Amino acid sequence: MTAPNPTETLYFEDFAPGRVFEWGEMSLSEERIVAFGKEFDPVAIHTDPAAASRSQFGGVIASGWQVAALMQRMQYECYMKRAAVIASPGVDDLEFLRPVRPGDRLSLRVEVIERRRSRTRPDRGLVRVEATLVNQAGETVIAKRGKSFFHTRPKAEET
Repeated sequence: MTAPNPTETLYFEDFAPGRVFEWGEMSLSEERIVAFGKEFDPVAIHTDPAAASRSQFGGVIASGWQVAALMQRMQYECYMKRAAVIASPGVDDLEFLRPVRPGDRLSLRVEVIERRRSRTRPDRGLVRVEATLVNQAGETVIAKRGKSFFHTRPKAEET
């Protein structure tokens, strides 16, 4: 794992394939899960503790979309807030693998799998990552293959 330097700006060149970023822990309370579910994913397993207790899950679980949003926030805290990121053109794959229950402690792991400098705009490049959230039992609860464009290091900073 590469220990992040909180003052270092991360440019395209800093995202070498194999580089790993890790950050954690975060959790969701039942109240936060229910509130998100009511607003964005109003399925009983996310919004109604009594109904959820009678489901195959035996209780309230977080919406996969809430977990994906939490993963995004963790990526921001881990490295994106200090990166020369431009934007993301999308996600290649997103899997909700295990339910997230109230109080689960989630940790982030992101591995750079590919980077490619733009042929038409050499001041930027595309970085592909595999990101996972793992619960306190070591089980992967969500996995994502994503991509983002980053600025290259300014010429004055190259040595």
